[in-house]
Amino acid sequence: MSDEQQVTSGAAAEDNFNSEQTLVLSGVLVTALVGAVAAYSVSDTPKFLWVCMLAVLQVGLFVASLRSTSSRTQKQLFWCEAIVILLLIYLVAASFIIILSVVWIVQSVELYGPRRSLGLLLASLVLFTAAQFMHYGLRNTLDILITSSMYGMLQLFALSVVQRFIGERRQKDEIATLNRELLATRQLLSQSAAQSERLRIARDLHDILGHHMTALILNLEIASHRIGSVEQSVSKGESTGYSEGKEKVEQALALAKLLLGDLRSTVSELRDDSMIDLESAIKQLIAGIPEFSFDLDFSAAPSVEDVDVAETVLRCAQEAITNVLRHSNGDRCRIAVRQQAQRIILTVVDNGHADKAITAGNGLNGMRERVSAQGGEMNWHQDQDGFTLEVALEIGEKP
Repeated sequence: MSDEQQVTSGAAAEDNFNSEQTLVLSGVLVTALVGAVAAYSVSDTPKFLWVCMLAVLQVGLFVASLRSTSSRTQKQLFWCEAIVILLLIYLVAASFIIILSVVWIVQSVELYGPRRSLGLLLASLVLFTAAQFMHYGLRNTLDILITSSMYGMLQLFALSVVQRFIGERRQKDEIATLNRELLATRQLLSQSAAQSERLRIARDLHDILGHHMTALILNLEIASHRIGSVEQSVSKGESTGYSEGKEKVEQALALAKLLLGDLRSTVSELRDDSMIDLESAIKQLIAGIPEFSFDLDFSAAPSVEDVDVAETVLRCAQEAITNVLRHSNGDRCRIAVRQQAQRIILTVVDNGHADKAITAGNGLNGMRERVSAQGGEMNWHQDQDGFTLEVALEIGEKP
């Protein structure tokens, strides 16, 4: 990883800690503190044990929700929290108990979006107001309405702040994704340019120098045969000059053949070095992605010389990684490239569990069109172990 990438990753990690981790930690502390104060406020009443149990349960549910990676589990815990908060609101008369619903609303933005969260905010405010009337009666109507309005504005402010935070986080994630894609594309383009230059040099060496070397060898062979014929036709005493000439011609012929062999070896090495390194390009796509584990397997990967095939594999891997990050509720992904007969096979598998049947969207359809244009095949399926995508492209016989 370059210094620039390390600085970028370090800054992103530091910014992530300063924002999201701080928000999570404050949520846990607020939930625990409100529960402790609520229990203390009813310490001399029969409600104390129940409030203590509910306060501990609320903290446990909140922490479990933060640690869960499954969207379905998070939603289930979210509604369990709602029941616990509602019970605490009706058991504890103190108005500060509504702060728990502020934390709850913050969670709802992540799970259901701002519009539904606004509806949940209004519902929680109505239930809190009703509980306050139950505790204090109609004689304190003005105080109850003022308190409810203040806490309602606090909830709305928290909702707005979290929504802005989520928007900024998504923008940063998109920028980071675009940066990774640009780095991968740049690497592929640089490899393609280097490949084209090596092939051009190899062709020039083969076509120009190889042609001249072959012509030189042919001329030297002809000269060697003619010197031998002339040597036989002259007298025995006059053959010394011809023998020396023939020796020089034979040396030049051997040297020319040696040079031609070296030239052919160099051309072959240039062509062998023209293979595209797909592994390093795909590594750029997953560099610096937080909270997701990627496993790359290129142990059986074939050599790829065709730039179009390499680009198709890279773009399919890019789209598959994007889909995993956006739609999968798992935390691991395996990317493997292998050779099967004269085909290169790309396999992307994650451990996410779909809440509903997956239908092909723009991403999958775009990949299918790109693969079909190269004469390849694409298949995908979802099962209890996760989502699997497989792309197969022809690479022809290896040179």
